[in-house]
Amino acid sequence: MSNLNFARNSLSVFLFAMFFVLAGIPLVQAQSLPGDHGRWIGTLEGSMVDSQGSGLVYDFQFKEDGTVDVEKSMTVRKLKQTFNWSMEGSDIVLSGDASGPIGELSDRTITYIDDTRYEFKHVDGETDVEIRKSKPFWSWMHLVFLFIILMVGNEISRYYKGVSYLLYFILPIVLIPHWMKAGFDGWFRWIKLYSAVAGSVFTTFFRFHNIDGKTWAKFVVMLILAINIAEAVLQDFSQPDLPNIINGIAGVLCMVTISRWKGVKKDEQKPHDMLWPGMTTFWILAYDVWNITFVYINFPNTVAFSFIVLLAPTVAAIWIKKGTYLQARAFTLAIYMMYLFSFKAFADNSLGLTFVIPMPRSENLVLIMALVSLAFNVAYFVLHYRWRFTGKAPANLEVGQSESVL
Repeated sequence: MSNLNFARNSLSVFLFAMFFVLAGIPLVQAQSLPGDHGRWIGTLEGSMVDSQGSGLVYDFQFKEDGTVDVEKSMTVRKLKQTFNWSMEGSDIVLSGDASGPIGELSDRTITYIDDTRYEFKHVDGETDVEIRKSKPFWSWMHLVFLFIILMVGNEISRYYKGVSYLLYFILPIVLIPHWMKAGFDGWFRWIKLYSAVAGSVFTTFFRFHNIDGKTWAKFVVMLILAINIAEAVLQDFSQPDLPNIINGIAGVLCMVTISRWKGVKKDEQKPHDMLWPGMTTFWILAYDVWNITFVYINFPNTVAFSFIVLLAPTVAAIWIKKGTYLQARAFTLAIYMMYLFSFKAFADNSLGLTFVIPMPRSENLVLIMALVSLAFNVAYFVLHYRWRFTGKAPANLEVGQSESVL
């Protein structure tokens, strides 16, 4: 009997011990996520990325098993690699294959700044990359908010002269010290900011200062649009990858199919919109496809935002007031660029979130988008110049044959 009791007691002790060992295994293996959050995103844009000032995105997805999946979105490709991670004090230490696609992060320490931010050194060894918490719901809500801001900004710019002067004449000067803190050092963003503002300034002059009947003023309106396209084309052609070249060609076709600019006029009815009656819906769509492809290739950090920026004037010109696409494009682009510089500086200093939404990306997908962009613009180019040289145009499709499509 004593042997039986001993066996029972021994079994009980063994089972009791195994219970605690097994129960403890998850606790031993699991780690508390950095900042109690799994997904952290960091972005860079400027000369530290490449000489053209392109953008990139680091997307970290930490797991409790001690691994982290990292995706690095660049101009024409997305790199992926899994690392091990551990905490040393408040800092994160990564370990993994140094010869992997993102091998520069192997044995890298991601330094704790505060509960909302970490940072690590870029491959140049000098630039700090800050990563912040990403919460997809709020990122998508931010896009909705941005769309509302652009639509409302366009409408109040149409109806209130004083708002136009405040937004496009005063704020771009007053906010310069704030914008200097936004972290943009690439030439493209700064040129885009002030060329967009200049477009809105001239649009305001065209509407309210009696220059709408001048041929030179109409030429300047066309020139602003052409320069807007040329800036991006130059960026594409300065890159070595095939999708950039293809989309650059699409941008050139977009420029040379600008037509009917002599018909640009001021609407005599209030609110005195600047109208381009001969600008066709087909050209607008070809321009939109080319433009979003350009941003998708070169600035993976702002693709989702740029889609909204293109959607807003398209909606305004098709469903709110036809013929106002260029006016709406000028206003919404200027508002977006000022918002981007202002909000980035604000977010970097005040918020604990990033609103960047990484998009699907691969070399094949980038190439497909570039080819679609080229296809749209080649189609319009062929139909437009067929009409110009032969007088023949599709019966139910405007390709420039009409002085007004309103």
